Amino acid sequence: MKVFTEFPTKHIEGNLAFGRDGSVWAYYQVEGYGYDFRDYVQKIHPYNNQLSYYVENMSDLHFLMIPSLTDVNGILDETIEDIKRKDYPLKENGIDYFERLKQTLSNQRASRETNEYHTYIGVQLDPKKNEFRKVGNTGLALVAGLSDFINGFKSPVYRAMGLEPNDILKVDIEQYKHQAEGLRETLSQSMSSLVRMLSKEETLFLIEQNFSVTPNDTKLRKGYETSIDVFGVDGERKEHEARRGRAQSFYELQNAEIEEYDQKTLKLYKMVDEEIKESYVQYLVADKMTPHSLHPGSEWMFHIQNRLRFPVAVSVKAGLLRNDQIIKNLSNVRLSYEDQRQEAQKGDSSIDLNTEKAESGAIQMESRFTDTGYPAYGCSFVFRVSAKDKDQLRVRVDELKREMQAFGIHLLSPYGEMIAYFMEFIPTSPRINSDYIQYVEPTKLAGMMFGATTNIGDNRGFYIGQTLKLNRPVFIQPDLAAKAYEGVNNVVDSLAMMIAGMTGKGKSFWANLYTYLCVLTGSRALIIDPKGDRKGWAEGLPFIPPEFISVWTLGADKRDAGCLDPFRTSVSIQEAKDISLDILSFLCDLNLGDPGFTRLSEAVEHEGDQHDPCLGGVLHYFKGQLDIADMSERNREAVQGIVETLETLKRTQIAGLLFGEKGQDYRVLEVTKPLQVLMVQNLKLPRGNKAPRPIEKISEAILISITSFTKQYMLEQDRSIHKVIMQDESKTIENSSEGKNQMDFIVRMGRHYNTTLVKGTQNATDYDEDVSNMGMKFCFALKKIEEAEEMLRYFGLPVTPSNLEYLNSLDRGTALFQDIYGRTAAVRIHPVYKEIEEAFDSSTATQEDREYERERQEKIRMGV
Repeated sequence: MKVFTEFPTKHIEGNLAFGRDGSVWAYYQVEGYGYDFRDYVQKIHPYNNQLSYYVENMSDLHFLMIPSLTDVNGILDETIEDIKRKDYPLKENGIDYFERLKQTLSNQRASRETNEYHTYIGVQLDPKKNEFRKVGNTGLALVAGLSDFINGFKSPVYRAMGLEPNDILKVDIEQYKHQAEGLRETLSQSMSSLVRMLSKEETLFLIEQNFSVTPNDTKLRKGYETSIDVFGVDGERKEHEARRGRAQSFYELQNAEIEEYDQKTLKLYKMVDEEIKESYVQYLVADKMTPHSLHPGSEWMFHIQNRLRFPVAVSVKAGLLRNDQIIKNLSNVRLSYEDQRQEAQKGDSSIDLNTEKAESGAIQMESRFTDTGYPAYGCSFVFRVSAKDKDQLRVRVDELKREMQAFGIHLLSPYGEMIAYFMEFIPTSPRINSDYIQYVEPTKLAGMMFGATTNIGDNRGFYIGQTLKLNRPVFIQPDLAAKAYEGVNNVVDSLAMMIAGMTGKGKSFWANLYTYLCVLTGSRALIIDPKGDRKGWAEGLPFIPPEFISVWTLGADKRDAGCLDPFRTSVSIQEAKDISLDILSFLCDLNLGDPGFTRLSEAVEHEGDQHDPCLGGVLHYFKGQLDIADMSERNREAVQGIVETLETLKRTQIAGLLFGEKGQDYRVLEVTKPLQVLMVQNLKLPRGNKAPRPIEKISEAILISITSFTKQYMLEQDRSIHKVIMQDESKTIENSSEGKNQMDFIVRMGRHYNTTLVKGTQNATDYDEDVSNMGMKFCFALKKIEEAEEMLRYFGLPVTPSNLEYLNSLDRGTALFQDIYGRTAAVRIHPVYKEIEEAFDSSTATQEDREYERERQEKIRMGV
């Protein structure tokens, strides 16, 4: 059994790792950028960004790609704890649902490993501690070493009483922190992704995860200390504060026993939940690869995430060699080959073919580095594969070798060197084995596509389904973009959600499921349902009894008369005037500059200053205007036209909702239940590009007024409560300038008022410029090519034939999803329970129809 008493790390301070060899490393997490769906040009951008950094870099680097099994139970436990902290009517129902969901998903996923990958980069901050130091001849190297030795003795850790040589001065720590903070922005630009400095707990996790034997058995250690505060006083009575590493702190991190099972395998044992677990681990190293890469086509790191169904961890230690160093090294190699050739000639023989080939390669590399001026990196590429037993480990290792061979990377497991390569994954650990160092160009590091990710979603909140590739579970927290939590690093902060897709592909189903899950986790929801698809919800939904749902069909009760008058739904009298003018001018086909428009503006302004203002009062005002004797004929005709038009429209069945009357006892739109559906009886929405009929114009006006109520719904509720406003047929509302203004306000201010506006529409082009204010985006299959092209532009993806075909051919219930971090993946929406699926199914098929079709398909398969 191995216990590392001389652990390579002596102290952790935030994202700084201090090594026993004097090196200081700063570690960062690269949040990752989406790589799927990009075209050639877009794939070149992150490559060029990284290449520029590696060319200009002056430090040794450490790349880590660490897999972790998606912790479904842990995420759902966190969601349940979050629910328990809240106080809302459906609290117990929400807990019940998520407890059952946790058990169901655990059973479903017991036989499958689905991994997410996290990428980290370490930068060595002290150039004097670089692995390949730039030195001249032996004499100069000796002088430089002696100078460093003398300067070291001048440090207070040698001169101050109470301090020891391995202590770390706090003033030095602060300087390294400042240096690390400055690097973060440079790395963010270079990695085409948000890059954040790790916390102390996360840096410790990078060490401890090497001792894991089961997925996610390593947790963050809160408040864990690796050193103590000390101080010393020098000869000038000046006090110096420092940190002294505690070696025993790193013993506890080694919480697994390591056995060298055979010369190529380690066996780890660990106590997990009162039971001893074990894991077989093998390390592989690249012993052959080309020193440079052409891009695209060399993205082996991304390929591991995207192709392999088992976890593979990767460590790349990259020691910097400046251009003159690598040229000198290659020149020496070339000279050694010339010596071999001369010696062979003396013996009347020739050098073998392998030596001749190696000499040719060295000459080509020397020429290339001379021409490009690039530095080189001496790298060890190490891969870690783990399994439950030896047979599974052998199969996985063989598959990894085959996959890497496709990228020209030959892997082997060095005999008897597993511990040495185990150590390479630990921050600050020096390279123990130097047999398989690959000297490569910066193009090789840039081409591996470090930071490209297949991760999607928030990994918190509620479960929505799984990715099409590798079936990874996807979780989202609907209000996360507005939280401004440290470390979340979202690239959009809007809570508004875009849902697009043609009829029958799952658009409405997903909108319903999203709203339903929000309500179960403590949100309040208002659904504007102009088509009446949700009438059956009044009878209750799974886990939501009917007493918590209000399905209000406006127009079904006489008390609804006048309740949608804009003077009664708006949040202010000025807004009521603006909406009333917009609605009435729309109904009367009046535009700015028409005589009637001016009269209409005067009437609305007058009515707004009266007691109990309403649209009925505006009509009464116009009727009074006809009695004015000295009115010009032009104005009289305009007023007469307005009166006749409004009187005609008022006779339609649903107009009573919009035209209030003075002193009317109308029902107030007040939401008191967690889930409210608002429908309008006999609503007729316009279709296509035809001119709307009178009832269709009234219907549009009613939707505009309802939208002003949704704004009121957002403004007048507690900001701490997340609200969801789901607006079906949003394009109909946005046809009106005032309706569009109302929707824009809800979208833009949704973050401030903790409100998500879910905009549902069939056409991508319906969003226009509003897409820049959208948070999460979901697109189901689109029928028209031009719609697919527009949607790809909304997602920031290239319009390529393959992407268009992909978007056109998405199956029912599958959507292209872009999360708040800007990552995109195809997700299969999964309600988990059949009862929920049936509750939200908007198809016309009955249960008998489905049974008949199921039997029919079975007969076809059986050949009957």
